[in-house]
Amino acid sequence: MTGPPPRQRLPSRLDVFHKDLKLDIRAHQRTYEGAYTRSAIGCLSFSIVIIKLFSKEFLPVGAVYTVYGCLLYFIGFFKAASVDVYYNPDNHMEVYNTSGNTVVLLTVISLASYVTLLVLILRM
Repeated sequence: MTGPPPRQRLPSRLDVFHKDLKLDIRAHQRTYEGAYTRSAIGCLSFSIVIIKLFSKEFLPVGAVYTVYGCLLYFIGFFKAASVDVYYNPDNHMEVYNTSGNTVVLLTVISLASYVTLLVLILRM
């Protein structure tokens, strides 16, 4: 019995990169897809615990954690989606792009979330 030939593996977007550059790209992916996602899941889990276990007065606190977790997840998702843009094959050069803007954005979001939580808790 003969069937169709086995399907060949499609080339990865990473196959065109040099071995060292692949290592850097995978490290970025571990950071954005791993650490950011784990932090977002932690915030979302904590928000569920607050919303389910505590009284209705704590609902805004759970909402703040929910928004913070969602923002953290989407920032990590968009950063992970743009990881392989560090190499320009037309010019045969690597582009060094820092995450300074993302760090500033996350700092502002975190500070705003913590100030909001502090105000909500002090008003209770």
